[in-house]
Amino acid sequence: MLSSITPLGQRGRGMSWARTVVAFWVGALIAGAVVFGLLGWIGESIGIDRLNPWYTIGLLVAAGSLDLAGVKPPGLHRQVDEDWLGRYRDWVVGLGFGAQLGAGFATIIPSFGTWAMLLVALGIGFPYAMFIGIAFGAGRSLLLFSTRSVRSTSSLADRMRRFTHAEDAARRAALAGYATVLVLMVVVNVT
Repeated sequence: MLSSITPLGQRGRGMSWARTVVAFWVGALIAGAVVFGLLGWIGESIGIDRLNPWYTIGLLVAAGSLDLAGVKPPGLHRQVDEDWLGRYRDWVVGLGFGAQLGAGFATIIPSFGTWAMLLVALGIGFPYAMFIGIAFGAGRSLLLFSTRSVRSTSSLADRMRRFTHAEDAARRAALAGYATVLVLMVVVNVT
């Protein structure tokens, strides 16, 4: 998907990259807010809306450990439908792709951190879960902005090569994020 929604690709289809990206961002934010907000509301409805901080710590430790061990998270094994690119208007493609990624579980789930966030949303209650979802949707949209300078096939190949080489760094950054949140939660709840 990332290699498809570039200024080069969108121009070739007679579409606007900027309009697609803005629609993607809106779709991801709305889907994140709705899905995570709904999970928070469900958690409140069944009485688990007052999240025990140790529950979150346990989820983060489990998610980080499984990711570190290289275990593949369960979930759908599909990406967004690239046939949409030539079939629908740019804003429809952006909105649809963004909504699928912002929902968290409608496409390939790359990390157990996604499942941990969905479970935290269930236990944190509404509206806090909705805010987590908005942040999640925003995070899923950020990489798309990095394609703004792709104007030729060689710059596209270079960008994709950089992303491939950055996978390990991204994995380490995610684990550092788990560790940071974990330490902060322990410090806040022990003191």
